[in-house]
Amino acid sequence: MPRTRRLAPVLASVLAGAVLGSGLVTACQNDDEPDGTARSAAAPLAPTTSGGPEVAPSGPPGPGTGTAGPDAARSKWLGRRLRDIVDAQDFDGVVNAKTGQPPPAVPNVDVAVIELDDAGRPIAAANTLLSQDYPNGVVVPVTRDLVAPGVRWTHWSNSRWAAKRPAEPILAGRGGAPLEFMAPYPASVFKLMVAFGVGRLHDRGGVGFDEVYDYRPRKASCPEGAKPGTHRVSEWLDAMLTYSSNSATCALLMMLHERDGVDPLNATLRSLGLTTLRVVDTDAADGGGWSFEGLTMTALDTSRLLLLFSEAPGTLWSTPKGTPVTVGTLRRESRALIRRGLAEQGLNQALSTANWCGRDYPARGIPQTVPGRWIDPRSGEVRVEKRTYGGDVRRCAADAEVEFAHKTGLVPSAGADAGIVTALPGRPPRRYVVSVFSNLGCTWVDFVGAYGGDCRYTQKLATLGAEIDALMTKTAGRPTAELT
Repeated sequence: MPRTRRLAPVLASVLAGAVLGSGLVTACQNDDEPDGTARSAAAPLAPTTSGGPEVAPSGPPGPGTGTAGPDAARSKWLGRRLRDIVDAQDFDGVVNAKTGQPPPAVPNVDVAVIELDDAGRPIAAANTLLSQDYPNGVVVPVTRDLVAPGVRWTHWSNSRWAAKRPAEPILAGRGGAPLEFMAPYPASVFKLMVAFGVGRLHDRGGVGFDEVYDYRPRKASCPEGAKPGTHRVSEWLDAMLTYSSNSATCALLMMLHERDGVDPLNATLRSLGLTTLRVVDTDAADGGGWSFEGLTMTALDTSRLLLLFSEAPGTLWSTPKGTPVTVGTLRRESRALIRRGLAEQGLNQALSTANWCGRDYPARGIPQTVPGRWIDPRSGEVRVEKRTYGGDVRRCAADAEVEFAHKTGLVPSAGADAGIVTALPGRPPRRYVVSVFSNLGCTWVDFVGAYGGDCRYTQKLATLGAEIDALMTKTAGRPTAELT
């Protein structure tokens, strides 16, 4: 039976609209809220129906991958289990951090999982969407090439979500798709695309990782304002990936603008079939100007992007033109540097909550190990730049089971996490990519005063991560015929 939504009072809807549609810039996990002003709305969209938990994709599957590729039956099974897990999290059970009122609509949550074999090759893929149109989640059919052609993706708008109104499409030509979904703002997970762009620039000889880049912004549209600095490109990358430095991101984006790297970045993403991944309308004068319309990502395309940072052999998928895609899209040096930054992630507080290990709250997420560089040798506390997480994580070290090479993103209206999970030696085997995008930023919390009122994620993302990891642990190495 579909979950019955609590009817939020009219006042809650008004307050939510005032908070979410104000366009105020509010610091949050070193991310900042972009300008929430949407462009003019597209023509009214034809209504879509979920038809139950599964909807057939529009059009035939894409070309073969040239390898064994994802198993259709296994992917279908994984899709059903993932939908059940997403539905079980009760994501609409959050409250407004200031008023305690429920959200005006079911939150939008986009979750993708790609199961990998021991070599890192995709063997199954699943994508689930949750929204007011699909309050119990809907399974998105995924083709052999890890594409979800049956979804009409639209730009995020806080006000349109709260008012239950349609938004502008991200992709042209999807009007006949059976599903429609407003893709949440990616927040700092978009920095994965910046890293990819820097790697591509390096590979064509446009920059060296040991090269010193002198960042001299000509304006202050970067979320942290105008903060000039001089560092090696590898150091800028490390700061952007491991503790989500906005200044480092703006520096790298400004460098990409100066060296003709932004347009080729977007062109490459399109040519690879990663059509929902876009970095447009950023400001060449300082690398800022981040907006809901300019930065778009979806969970399945983000998971495929992460595969390009791995060392998986063979063809990962084929482009819309049938060209095989391999990790050779980036040179080994570029892949290794980006992957090292993701593995050194300090902000383990969304799908994983390892920075707070051993506490009753938040709930435990993916049981990852915390990189030692962030652990205070005297207290055992995790300290990441200006952020301190209480508690001694050293007592939890023996409980860690996986490495989670990932990137988080958090602003008031968006909470996201995406990365590659690999079992540690001696631990139960599993290997998979997981990405989640949601509008569950720190406007929506588990209870008023959570984390002492600090801007943090709902622990529902952690329980989501824990249940996905348990599923992938149970699934790993088992033949499809044995899965029930």
